[in-house]
Amino acid sequence: MFSIFKKDKLKFVSPVKGKLKSLDNVEDEVIVNRDLGDGFAIEPMDTKIVSPIDGKVTLVFKTLHAIAIENEDGPDILIHVGLDTVSLKGEGFKSLCEVGQTVKKGDLLMEVDFEGIKDRVPSCDVIVLAQENVEFKILKENQIVQCGEKEIVEVK
Repeated sequence: MFSIFKKDKLKFVSPVKGKLKSLDNVEDEVIVNRDLGDGFAIEPMDTKIVSPIDGKVTLVFKTLHAIAIENEDGPDILIHVGLDTVSLKGEGFKSLCEVGQTVKKGDLLMEVDFEGIKDRVPSCDVIVLAQENVEFKILKENQIVQCGEKEIVEVK
Protein backbone atom coordinates (compact mmCIF):
# COMPACT_ATOMS: atom_id res chain seq x y z
CA MET A 1 0.00 0.00 0.00
CA PHE A 2 2.69 2.50 0.93
CA SER A 3 4.72 1.71 -2.19
CA ILE A 4 1.88 3.16 -4.27
CA PHE A 5 2.28 6.54 -2.56
CA LYS A 6 6.06 6.47 -2.83
CA LYS A 7 5.91 5.77 -6.58
CA ASP A 8 3.75 8.87 -7.11
CA LYS A 9 6.30 11.01 -5.27
CA LEU A 10 9.09 9.80 -7.54
CA LYS A 11 7.57 11.36 -10.64
CA PHE A 12 9.38 14.45 -11.82
CA VAL A 13 8.07 17.54 -13.59
CA SER A 14 9.70 18.95 -16.70
CA PRO A 15 12.43 21.48 -15.82
CA VAL A 16 11.99 23.33 -19.14
CA LYS A 17 9.74 23.46 -22.19
CA GLY A 18 11.20 21.36 -24.99
CA LYS A 19 11.59 17.96 -26.62
CA LEU A 20 11.96 15.17 -24.06
CA LYS A 21 14.47 12.49 -24.93
CA SER A 22 16.36 9.53 -23.58
CA LEU A 23 19.98 9.89 -22.51
CA ASP A 24 20.70 7.50 -25.41
CA ASN A 25 20.11 10.47 -27.71
CA VAL A 26 22.53 12.88 -26.02
CA GLU A 27 25.72 13.52 -27.98
CA ASP A 28 28.09 12.68 -25.13
CA GLU A 29 29.52 9.22 -24.42
CA VAL A 30 29.66 9.74 -20.64
CA ILE A 31 25.95 10.62 -20.59
CA VAL A 32 24.91 7.84 -23.01
CA ASN A 33 26.84 5.26 -20.95
CA ARG A 34 25.19 6.62 -17.79
CA ASP A 35 28.57 7.00 -16.11
CA LEU A 36 27.09 9.87 -14.07
CA GLY A 37 23.73 8.16 -13.48
CA ASP A 38 20.48 7.61 -15.34
CA GLY A 39 18.03 10.37 -16.13
CA PHE A 40 16.58 12.24 -19.07
CA ALA A 41 17.31 15.18 -21.34
CA ILE A 42 15.28 17.96 -22.92
CA GLU A 43 16.13 20.03 -25.99
CA PRO A 44 15.09 23.41 -24.57
CA MET A 45 12.59 25.75 -26.24
CA ASP A 46 12.56 28.33 -23.44
CA THR A 47 15.07 30.12 -21.21
CA LYS A 48 13.61 29.28 -17.80
CA ILE A 49 14.79 26.20 -15.87
CA VAL A 50 12.67 25.06 -12.91
CA SER A 51 13.12 22.42 -10.25
CA PRO A 52 11.80 19.02 -11.35
CA ILE A 53 11.57 17.84 -7.72
CA ASP A 54 10.91 19.00 -4.16
CA GLY A 55 14.15 19.28 -2.23
CA LYS A 56 17.08 21.42 -1.16
CA VAL A 57 19.74 22.99 -3.38
CA THR A 58 23.08 21.49 -2.31
CA LEU A 59 25.37 22.87 -5.03
CA VAL A 60 25.39 25.64 -7.62
CA PHE A 61 28.48 25.32 -9.79
CA LYS A 62 30.51 28.55 -9.91
CA THR A 63 30.15 28.43 -13.69
CA LEU A 64 26.34 28.39 -13.12
CA HIS A 65 25.72 25.61 -15.67
CA ALA A 66 24.75 22.93 -13.13
CA ILE A 67 22.75 22.61 -9.92
CA ALA A 68 22.51 19.69 -7.48
CA ILE A 69 19.32 19.12 -5.49
CA GLU A 70 18.80 16.78 -2.53
CA ASN A 71 15.45 15.09 -3.14
CA GLU A 72 12.87 14.89 -0.34
CA ASP A 73 11.29 11.72 -1.74
CA GLY A 74 13.78 9.91 -3.95
CA PRO A 75 17.15 10.13 -5.67
CA ASP A 76 19.20 13.31 -5.44
CA ILE A 77 19.68 14.92 -8.84
CA LEU A 78 22.06 16.98 -10.90
CA ILE A 79 20.65 19.39 -13.47
CA HIS A 80 23.33 19.98 -16.10
CA VAL A 81 22.66 22.54 -18.82
CA GLY A 82 24.40 21.91 -22.13
CA LEU A 83 27.56 20.07 -23.08
CA ASP A 84 30.95 21.73 -22.56
CA THR A 85 29.14 24.72 -21.04
CA VAL A 86 31.66 24.84 -18.19
CA SER A 87 33.97 26.52 -20.73
CA LEU A 88 31.60 29.52 -20.87
CA LYS A 89 32.54 30.37 -17.26
CA GLY A 90 29.00 31.43 -16.38
CA GLU A 91 28.38 33.56 -19.47
CA GLY A 92 24.78 33.17 -20.59
CA PHE A 93 23.62 31.77 -17.24
CA LYS A 94 21.72 33.54 -14.46
CA SER A 95 21.31 31.60 -11.22
CA LEU A 96 18.09 32.31 -9.33
CA CYS A 97 18.73 29.95 -6.41
CA GLU A 98 21.37 29.43 -3.76
CA VAL A 99 22.85 26.59 -1.75
CA GLY A 100 20.61 25.63 1.18
CA GLN A 101 17.45 26.94 -0.46
CA THR A 102 14.37 24.71 -0.24
CA VAL A 103 12.67 24.31 -3.63
CA LYS A 104 9.39 22.83 -4.79
CA LYS A 105 8.56 21.34 -8.18
CA GLY A 106 8.24 24.23 -10.62
CA ASP A 107 10.32 26.77 -8.65
CA LEU A 108 12.54 28.84 -10.94
CA LEU A 109 16.23 27.87 -10.59
CA MET A 110 17.97 29.65 -13.46
CA GLU A 111 17.60 31.43 -16.76
CA VAL A 112 19.80 30.59 -19.73
CA ASP A 113 20.49 32.63 -22.86
CA PHE A 114 20.34 29.64 -25.21
CA GLU A 115 20.40 31.91 -28.28
CA GLY A 116 23.64 33.45 -27.04
CA ILE A 117 25.41 30.17 -26.27
CA LYS A 118 24.06 27.70 -28.86
CA ASP A 119 26.83 28.37 -31.40
CA ARG A 120 29.55 28.05 -28.74
CA VAL A 121 28.73 24.61 -27.34
CA PRO A 122 27.99 21.19 -28.89
CA SER A 123 24.53 20.98 -27.29
CA CYS A 124 22.16 23.00 -25.13
CA ASP A 125 20.32 19.94 -23.79
CA VAL A 126 19.04 20.28 -20.23
CA ILE A 127 20.10 17.00 -18.62
CA VAL A 128 18.69 15.68 -15.34
CA LEU A 129 20.75 12.89 -13.75
CA ALA A 130 19.96 10.81 -10.65
CA GLN A 131 22.86 10.65 -8.22
CA GLU A 132 21.78 7.21 -7.01
CA ASN A 133 21.48 3.83 -8.68
CA VAL A 134 17.98 4.07 -10.17
CA GLU A 135 16.53 3.75 -13.67
CA PHE A 136 14.18 6.15 -15.40
CA LYS A 137 11.21 5.27 -17.55
CA ILE A 138 10.53 8.06 -20.04
CA LEU A 139 6.79 8.44 -20.47
CA LYS A 140 6.70 11.06 -23.25
CA GLU A 141 9.84 10.35 -25.27
CA ASN A 142 10.37 12.57 -28.33
CA GLN A 143 7.36 14.70 -27.40
CA ILE A 144 7.26 18.41 -26.63
CA VAL A 145 6.70 18.90 -22.90
CA GLN A 146 5.79 22.12 -21.13
CA CYS A 147 7.81 23.59 -18.28
CA GLY A 148 6.45 22.07 -15.06
CA GLU A 149 4.51 19.36 -16.90
CA LYS A 150 3.80 16.29 -14.76
CA GLU A 151 4.14 12.62 -15.64
CA ILE A 152 6.98 12.95 -18.14
CA VAL A 153 9.20 10.32 -16.48
CA GLU A 154 9.14 8.05 -13.47
CA VAL A 155 11.79 6.30 -11.44
CA LYS A 156 11.78 2.50 -11.72
